[in-house]
Amino acid sequence: MSIGVPKGHGRTRRPKNVNGATSTAEAVPVAAEPSDMADGSITGAYFTENQRFLHLSLDTDPTGENRTITVWGYMHASGRWVPLKDTAGNACTIAANDTQAHAVYEIAGVDKVYFQVNAAFGANNFFHAALSTF
Repeated sequence: MSIGVPKGHGRTRRPKNVNGATSTAEAVPVAAEPSDMADGSITGAYFTENQRFLHLSLDTDPTGENRTITVWGYMHASGRWVPLKDTAGNACTIAANDTQAHAVYEIAGVDKVYFQVNAAFGANNFFHAALSTF
């Protein structure tokens, strides 16, 4: 009899990177909307592991590259990708122009997230996303 090894983040107090609990790798934003609105397995999607909060950090190029990242969410219950809004009805986005920005959004119930950027990322743009329970 085999014993299952948990693969999810579990209950987390500190944010865990979307690329894995011990990773510091960047999340990869994509310039296009999710191509198949009914397909939850698109390239560039990240599992949320049923975490409650999404933490976003964006650091843009000092030459003035203006970047905005829009967060899309997917729920297995609906089978659709939609642009996410927080509990107050504000769009889940992060923007920076030659600066750093950080934002935290409540995403309870979302199974996957996808990050859409308004223009291609340059070498000096950095984007990280993490998830937490508290």
